[in-house]
Amino acid sequence: MTKWQSRGAASVALFLFTVHVPSALAQAPWPTAATTGVPAGTSLTTVSSANLSAGQTLDSKLVNGDVTVSGANVIIKNSEIHGRVINSGGGSFTITDSLVGPTSGCSNIEAVGYSNYTARRVRMRNVSDGFRVSGSNVLIEDSYVLLCSNTGDHSDGIQGYGGGKNVVIRHNTIDQRPAKDVTSPIFFADSSESAIVQNNLLAGGGYTLRFHDDFDPDHGPWEATGNRIVDGAWNNGPVLTTNTNCATTTWSENRLVTIDSNYNILTTGALVNCGGGTTNTPPPPTAGPPAAPTNVRVTK
Repeated sequence: MTKWQSRGAASVALFLFTVHVPSALAQAPWPTAATTGVPAGTSLTTVSSANLSAGQTLDSKLVNGDVTVSGANVIIKNSEIHGRVINSGGGSFTITDSLVGPTSGCSNIEAVGYSNYTARRVRMRNVSDGFRVSGSNVLIEDSYVLLCSNTGDHSDGIQGYGGGKNVVIRHNTIDQRPAKDVTSPIFFADSSESAIVQNNLLAGGGYTLRFHDDFDPDHGPWEATGNRIVDGAWNNGPVLTTNTNCATTTWSENRLVTIDSNYNILTTGALVNCGGGTTNTPPPPTAGPPAAPTNVRVTK
């Protein structure tokens, strides 16, 4: 399988229109390591691997290898998984409140995929590739992905490689700043058909957000709304929409921001346009970070 990147030698000059966000709004609950993954106090039972068929549940397990889903309506929750979580043969699954990735190093596995799955409050660590979307019916929300890379990797937080319809990426934190050999925190290409990308906090990458529609006319729907892109954390630019028709793409209120070490937004800046440029238009007076979904886990 082929991945591709665009790496420009020239830097992209962007100007941040700084708006100081009131402290109440600056504390928007972007997903972090503290609000995702295995809930504190969960007692885990160790298993070497897991092969799940239709209707099975994996709960409160420490899995030293892979989890393979071969049937419909599988549930994975409250578990730590050191290998991959993947489906095959039409399997579908929901993974919630779980940690995926080894305890150390940097694994270049595709951590969770490929189609017909929901991921909610998932924490990823020590992986160069996070979620894979290689089909339809994928929802990824309220999750935290901290990426790494090895020499020669093309690290991605969420990669659509042949992604299909009904793909929603909503209210995630994807931090690619620790990785050096990178593509993007969110990257849809290679015959991907559509994606709705809403209210995510994204940092790093060659380009931070990338849409590439190989079809003419575009399949879609393509949507990017309310996303926050950490200013200057990229190698080449905040957005790349190669071969994607911006006239038919829903695109609004995607902005540059600065953040603190806990992913709180400190300043909200320029609009990022579908074509990759920026516009120094201040946010509406009442606009703060997107409201948290109602299913965010509350921790004390």
